[in-house]
Amino acid sequence: MKKVLLTLPNSIAGTLILKGYKQGFKSCGAFVMEKDARELTIDDIKRFKPDIIFGYDYGFLFNAKDEVKEYFLNNADKYRFVHYFADEPDSKYACVNQPELFEQYKSLCEKYNPETSTGGFYSFVWDRDFEKSLPRAKYLPLAVNHKAYAPSPDDFGQYLYDISFVGRPLGEKRQKILAALVRTFGKKLNIFCYEKHFLQSLDDMKERQLLDDFELDIYKSAYRGFLTTEREISRVYNNSKININITLQGISGLNYRVFEVLASRGFLLTDDMADIERNFIVSKELEVYKNIDDLVDKTEFYLKYPEFAQRIAFIGYADVIKNHTYTARAYEVLKK
Repeated sequence: MKKVLLTLPNSIAGTLILKGYKQGFKSCGAFVMEKDARELTIDDIKRFKPDIIFGYDYGFLFNAKDEVKEYFLNNADKYRFVHYFADEPDSKYACVNQPELFEQYKSLCEKYNPETSTGGFYSFVWDRDFEKSLPRAKYLPLAVNHKAYAPSPDDFGQYLYDISFVGRPLGEKRQKILAALVRTFGKKLNIFCYEKHFLQSLDDMKERQLLDDFELDIYKSAYRGFLTTEREISRVYNNSKININITLQGISGLNYRVFEVLASRGFLLTDDMADIERNFIVSKELEVYKNIDDLVDKTEFYLKYPEFAQRIAFIGYADVIKNHTYTARAYEVLKK
């Protein structure tokens, strides 16, 4: 039985991903110890004697105490470190204002090769285009704890919302798309996010002149608040005729929202990314748009024919719970 030490990061998204992997490793028969990286001690490590130390982005290099970090570096040839990058390795999101982490981690990967020694560093990246950024990095898509998003039978077919967007309405790409939806579909758009992010988006819309005063009033009415639990998120996805996804990070990869929506048995209309067709069947398990005009056309179609969207959502749900769980991803990690 493999022993896996999970070092939880100081990150909400990273903690959710690692807790998902915890259940995945357990389902694969591994013995797992979960520990906040900031609270991890050398005694914890010596007592547990892990086969794998699993971290998010830069893991212990960013979060661990100095003495623990030093211990890991002095024993890098004895332990097998596996890091899962859900951000671009050489980006502010992964490095969090410490850009030197990228070169430091890269040099460790070059120095300690797990393929030729007992220990060493191995990396998995969420976007296929990041494989070349680190030695031996392998593509491994994001996943979802489908049980946490399992829709309630009472929710099916209620359609509380026509068009929903869950996430930060920030950045020019997202705001141009949301503005187009407001201009075309008016009050059919619903936005769920932190209030401060929505207020910031209002200022941005004005500054970029994406909407006139009348359209801005409609945009203001689209705000529906912040969703705090997987159950709340699932209910929105499952009860929306169309769920819009607008990817900000990555080159070809699929963000977490793709898996979230499908696990909720919601219909997803997402921007076209190269890895979509490597993981799903377009127009059968989800739908994609190539530009704003295509998005508007397909939104009009699926609003008119929600029964087609419902059928696609059901097939996408069946695929996610079979092929895109944390158990499936943990199995790939252990196999490598």
